[in-house]
Amino acid sequence: MKKMAFSSAVVLAGGLSFLGAEPLLAAEIPGTVSKTLPRPSAVAPDANNAALAASGLKGFYEKYGKYQVSAAAAGSNNASHVATVTKPSRDAVVDKAFVMAASNNFVPIANGDITIDGNSINWIEAVTNDIIGLPGYFNNVRADVTSFVKPKLDAAAPGSVDFSFSEIRNNASIDGEVLVVVFKAPSTKGSRTISLLFGGQKLSGDRFELVLANAIDPKKAGVVANMGLGISYSFQSNGIQQYSSIDVNGKRLSTAAGGEDDGKPFNGGLITVGGVGDAIDNPANPLATPTNPRSDDELYSLLPYLKKTDKIIRIDTKNPSNDDNIFFAYFDLSANASVNKDTDEDGLLDAWELYGYDADGDGKIDVDLPKLGANYKKKDIFIGYAWMNASAAEASSHQPSAAVLAAVQKSFAAAPVLNPGGPKGISVHFVSKGAVPHKDNLDPVWTDFDAIMDPLFTSAERQIFHRLLCAHKYSGGSSSGLSRGIPESDFIETLGGWGSNPGTFKEQAGTIMHELGHNLGLRHGGVDHENYKPNHLSVMNYNYQVNWLSKSGKDLLDYERFDLGPLDENKLKEKNGLGSPLVAAYGLRWFSGGVAKIKANGANKNVNWNGNGGIDNNDVAVDLNNSGAKSVLNANFVEWSEIVFDGGAIGDGANATPNAARARKSNIITKPQDLQELTYEEFVRTQANPVLVK
Repeated sequence: MKKMAFSSAVVLAGGLSFLGAEPLLAAEIPGTVSKTLPRPSAVAPDANNAALAASGLKGFYEKYGKYQVSAAAAGSNNASHVATVTKPSRDAVVDKAFVMAASNNFVPIANGDITIDGNSINWIEAVTNDIIGLPGYFNNVRADVTSFVKPKLDAAAPGSVDFSFSEIRNNASIDGEVLVVVFKAPSTKGSRTISLLFGGQKLSGDRFELVLANAIDPKKAGVVANMGLGISYSFQSNGIQQYSSIDVNGKRLSTAAGGEDDGKPFNGGLITVGGVGDAIDNPANPLATPTNPRSDDELYSLLPYLKKTDKIIRIDTKNPSNDDNIFFAYFDLSANASVNKDTDEDGLLDAWELYGYDADGDGKIDVDLPKLGANYKKKDIFIGYAWMNASAAEASSHQPSAAVLAAVQKSFAAAPVLNPGGPKGISVHFVSKGAVPHKDNLDPVWTDFDAIMDPLFTSAERQIFHRLLCAHKYSGGSSSGLSRGIPESDFIETLGGWGSNPGTFKEQAGTIMHELGHNLGLRHGGVDHENYKPNHLSVMNYNYQVNWLSKSGKDLLDYERFDLGPLDENKLKEKNGLGSPLVAAYGLRWFSGGVAKIKANGANKNVNWNGNGGIDNNDVAVDLNNSGAKSVLNANFVEWSEIVFDGGAIGDGANATPNAARARKSNIITKPQDLQELTYEEFVRTQANPVLVK
């Protein structure tokens, strides 16, 4: 903060001041963006601590049994400050302990910037959170400190135990720390779920979804349904109103969450968490905004909002003041429960797949996923599709036949993708949205797409369905189709410019699966966009989009399922073929001298790459993908294992369980203007008359 030499008080607009705090300019209020502090220059993050953009709070710990939880926070600009947790019983031992910290003004928190009882903390997770117009304004970090905390607490008597925090660097920008400890406590009455979440809630609104395996009877003695929130950069002294609202199952719980309850009334000390020292009673008037930091202590009982038949609890947060950072939450529930869980990792939360999706929290189901066939233990993809009626000059509409849709479903059902429920495969559900008037040309493509498709889908449905329009043409060309990007949730199939208008069975099914593949994060060359690679056995390869793959002499619609090695076009060994015995039954397509070649089967060996009629013992050089140059064609990319299920508007991208494919999403984003797709002219030029090579 900018210091004023003549004072040791914070001076606020209107003449308010706080003794013992770092001074500010008169126009500045804690918890608001400083007009005087410059944005710091870029700081290289620790290699193991690169911050990701926050997308809600994600679960990092969840257990059911004889467990109890204690949470505390502390913040100041002093050399150190103390957080006090409570050991619940003599038999309690630490299961896990974590520290979360939050900073403001774009300042990162590096390893060693904070210590606990003199021990340097190394972070295992870091995210940034935004103020609208200022992306990355907050930096939130999390660490496992069990090894520092457990010996002290296990040896302690029941009751309060202090831990000292020191902020070694950036003290004035680090608002404080939250310490949360989960205890194994055999003497606990009844079993509980303890669930911990970390990240950054969207200021515009975010949600927790709790699924209860056994309902909680709120009138039963001894049951608990508690929630605590950790919030930074929220200032509520002297009537300043920086706050978040909380709704439970569509009913207001609080309009006063936030404040500096556990810290100090200045930047660098604005921290609070519901926990030790806080009362479990909820705000008396849930609609009242705060008058002081203790208007709401961020510890809540959900029992008044529950019915004994409830199997799901929906909690919505929003920050109307647009300047608070909710970075931590925990739940303590007398039920076997899961919070924001996506068991099958398909981007659709268990709560949605079990009980339906209530988008606005009003208690009414907006999309009945169970009725549509969802299974929370098997990956699901939902596609809502519409088609154009025939024009006066066309014999038939662009409606895909049941056989076309079934071919795509069959391919996904046979996918080598594991599910927690047992059988492999992915369930694809097509839901008809009916016919739309014919339009010869979508131009601009996505403007016209939205004008046609938006009225057919509710905002809730857009979080569930990929939207497919089977249309005539777009942008005046003969492209077979287009995805809105990689990954995304909108795509089109446009075969009206092909000689077979509206497309043959194979052309339609292959193109739908190809463009859906882009929505799911797949590219034309597996690891890249290099097309026509013979070692990329996938409908994403133009060689196989409308021709399909061939296996044992039969057509096969598939994404890449093999980890095939690279092909060096300057040093091809014809005896080796693709080199893997797994592709012995597969046919192969490639180019030699610009001419399309086909081998009916035996892709694993003895492939006459140069088309001279024999198998050369020496290396040969061939431009296999007709790119105009010879290079190394990389493959080794099993596409079925790399699918991104929550591209575009799909799913609860904010809170779904992280997985490797989802983490990869930021690295494969391709904008729609950068996508070029197979045209009829290119198909005729490159694939119409292939030469069979034995």
